Amino acid sequence: MGEPRIWDTITKRQIIERTLELNKDLYVRFIDYTKAFDRVRHEEIITILQQLNIDGKDLRIIKNIYWEQRAAVRVEEETSNFQNIKRGVRQGCVLSPNLFSLNSEVIMRQIEEMEGLKIGGHNINNIRYADDTVLTADSEEKLQELLNKVVEESKNKGLELNRKKTESMIMKRKT
Repeated sequence: MGEPRIWDTITKRQIIERTLELNKDLYVRFIDYTKAFDRVRHEEIITILQQLNIDGKDLRIIKNIYWEQRAAVRVEEETSNFQNIKRGVRQGCVLSPNLFSLNSEVIMRQIEEMEGLKIGGHNINNIRYADDTVLTADSEEKLQELLNKVVEESKNKGLELNRKKTESMIMKRKT
């Protein structure tokens, strides 16, 4: 499972427990992206890294690992022409979750001010780890508004929600 996933699980559990203690309803949407790691656009990641002042040697290393790669398909004795690979991060690489998270961060900043769930004076409308995203709100309407904005911003970044794996859950305190 790994330490980040453990903290992610603990965070979600604490939010659930705190919401129920406060006698609030909790509306949750678990988001799954279709081929999330395959759809990350290289140029957008480079732009984000530059905006974060990652440059010089560090940026060159990342570019050399991920970008300006070419691939061809071979079937039996025939090989296609080489094509430039312009999107996707390597699954299994230690950098990949972080590079995907940069892309996700840009999307989630667009919902930062939208109401979700208020706990201890803090607005919590999303919880993320790599390509796992959970939207949280205290009403169905707020959750739908969050989801609509995330869908819109995700499309702008070339990401698509997997509707079959994106699910909702409602937790209500017994009265």
